[in-house]
Amino acid sequence: MLYLAAVLIVASVALFVAAPLGGGLLTSRRIRDAAEAERLEHERALAMQGLRELEFDREMGKLADADYAALREGLMARALSASAALERLRAPAPPRPRLVRAVERGAPSESTAASGAVGALPRVRFCPQCGAQIAPANFCSACGAALNLAPRAAAQAER
Repeated sequence: MLYLAAVLIVASVALFVAAPLGGGLLTSRRIRDAAEAERLEHERALAMQGLRELEFDREMGKLADADYAALREGLMARALSASAALERLRAPAPPRPRLVRAVERGAPSESTAASGAVGALPRVRFCPQCGAQIAPANFCSACGAALNLAPRAAAQAER
């Protein structure tokens, strides 16, 4: 009986120690995605802080314009790549295509909506004023700019 208890204790300690080495078998995808998002946000924040410090150094006369341009390009690329990776990570899973069922019911297909058919409103993904990602609405949630989709669609349909 004593040997059985010792074997169980050794096995449980071995599993506990080996769990992180298993490539995340016990961790869920959501936890890994959250950790990756946190890392990417940190990367973006570091790049943005570097850009602010670079701008300050330039204004103080510590950097030549050529050095500023070279350093700024690298930091901008770093910030943009982190932002793009964050957007890909946070993007919702695309819905399953149901185009066949919509066509069977007589609903307009996506190709007719994209071609500017009358009655089809274009999908606006980014605010034309501030560039923030938006949902189809009348106003941008970031800057409050008016998003008049209907007049644009009517003007395109007349052409």
